[in-house]
Amino acid sequence: MKKRGGRILWLVYLDSSVPRSRGRILPRSKAVSKPTLQEVIQALERLGYRYQVYQDKKYPALWFEERQGYIVVETSEKLRILALKVAEEVRKLRR
Repeated sequence: MKKRGGRILWLVYLDSSVPRSRGRILPRSKAVSKPTLQEVIQALERLGYRYQVYQDKKYPALWFEERQGYIVVETSEKLRILALKVAEEVRKLRR
């Protein structure tokens, strides 16, 4: 059963290859190119957030894409701030 509360973080929100009209919420300069669910999970662990992963879900506007899944992060931070932190951490992981 889906847990209530927290922020839903779709991979699309962080993806620099997706236009804003399709769901990206970060500026392209701050976004990450094609983030994976594993990278985002590692970033959240390094940042110390509690979360739940839903791997078999697809972002509704991009239902035809192979990349799938979202994460419910237990935080009261605004979604954009959370996405910026996660994208920054994914960028550090890729170095």
